[in-house]
Amino acid sequence: MRKIVLPLVLLALSLGACTRYFVGKPVKLQPIAISDTVTAPSSALSQTVDKYLKPYHDTLDAQMTAVLTTSPRRLTKGTPESELGNLMADLFREMGQERFGKPIDVAVTNNGGIRTDLPQGNITLGKVYEVMPFDNDLVVLTLSGTTMQKVVDYLAQRKEPQSGLKLVVDKATSKPKEVLIGGKPLNTEQTYTLITSDYMAMSSDLAPIVKNNKGYQALNYLMRDAMADYLRRKGKQGQSIDPKKDGRTTVVE
Repeated sequence: MRKIVLPLVLLALSLGACTRYFVGKPVKLQPIAISDTVTAPSSALSQTVDKYLKPYHDTLDAQMTAVLTTSPRRLTKGTPESELGNLMADLFREMGQERFGKPIDVAVTNNGGIRTDLPQGNITLGKVYEVMPFDNDLVVLTLSGTTMQKVVDYLAQRKEPQSGLKLVVDKATSKPKEVLIGGKPLNTEQTYTLITSDYMAMSSDLAPIVKNNKGYQALNYLMRDAMADYLRRKGKQGQSIDPKKDGRTTVVE
């Protein structure tokens, strides 16, 4: 009997020794007023917070104010085409091709995703974030010629920024009157590649049109990063950006 009781006592003592109870520790809360003041912090607490945040602020500020390149004039978006829209669509196709490793026939973006203008003068990384604040990735879709025709019909209606197409739209019907891809008439028996954003491919009004694609490849490349890389490259080459309205999308009677 003693042989049985002794192990039970030891087990009970062991379990009791392992029990832990957690008791909340009273915390003294202190309200901190936050304002948009730009004066130097005066209180000891404000100075402590300011000292803690300053390295992060200074690093981020240096990155955002870095000049990537310049523009000789203010660039705005618009329809049926615009200098800013053409710039964005062209750079997405150019930078996307480098990631994709093959030529891409057409690029499509949306005016709604271009959130502001590019200013005359210095173009900073912070301005890139203002133009393209969303974390949307570039994706490449492989489409049949029939699906590409539907994409062209969509563009004729919406007149979104595009690259790679020569599109003439009938004003009365908003339907395409002339379509060239890479300088050649659209061939419904051919396969085409289209670069756009993951939002456009999966969530926009374009999504139902391209859902039956023949291939979908995410480039893991943010549109904003593609824009920054393109502008930074121009700056390193000593070039400013100078996009033109070249008649790629026109509306005729």
